[in-house]
Amino acid sequence: MRILLTRPEADARKSAQTLGAEGFETLIAPLFEIAATGAQKPDGDFTSLIATSAHAFDAVMSNVSSLPMHVVGERTAEAAQRKGFHVTQIAADGETLARMIGQGATHFLYLAGRERRPELESQLTQQGHHVTPWIVYETKSAQQFPTLAKAALAAGEIDAVLHFSTRSAALYRELAQAAGIEPQALAPAQIAISARAARELTGAKRITIAPTPDLAGLISALKAL
Repeated sequence: MRILLTRPEADARKSAQTLGAEGFETLIAPLFEIAATGAQKPDGDFTSLIATSAHAFDAVMSNVSSLPMHVVGERTAEAAQRKGFHVTQIAADGETLARMIGQGATHFLYLAGRERRPELESQLTQQGHHVTPWIVYETKSAQQFPTLAKAALAAGEIDAVLHFSTRSAALYRELAQAAGIEPQALAPAQIAISARAARELTGAKRITIAPTPDLAGLISALKAL
């Protein structure tokens, strides 16, 4: 089975290694890249930290604080710990993290991407907390569908496409439409990391939502095809 990986190249290569160990062949065709913004840390009397992506720690060159860190995902936790942050809570998603934190009056510094979902900040604010975003990274989208992926899809050589985020699923469809290959792009099985990501792929012949929002869940869905 040949799998198309459209996430940033460094992430895609790590995923390809894991997929290869499971017996899958992969084609890497990044649709976007992650870049540090270089933004300065905001001023404030912060009492805790939040991060929802490991990319935040690629952009932050050193530990900015000994404050407790709350994160989404094991991979984010590992990246934070490598940089010396003190991780105190790990949740599967932002909604769960907000529930775990609960009511209070904490001032969070959020190590965030420029493009991000608003629910976590909104829910924490409703729970009485204050959240200050520090935009440490951003995504830069490809201007056109990657040539190798376009050719492989046109030739029917891709069996499944893995979508690691809502944004990447939307961009996959957007660039496929612009390239005039939307039917071919949606022909393989589409494996989405969440229901939100799956909604960006409406019209695909087969859409599967991973049982857990991580690479292990995506692989589990692949094996069930």
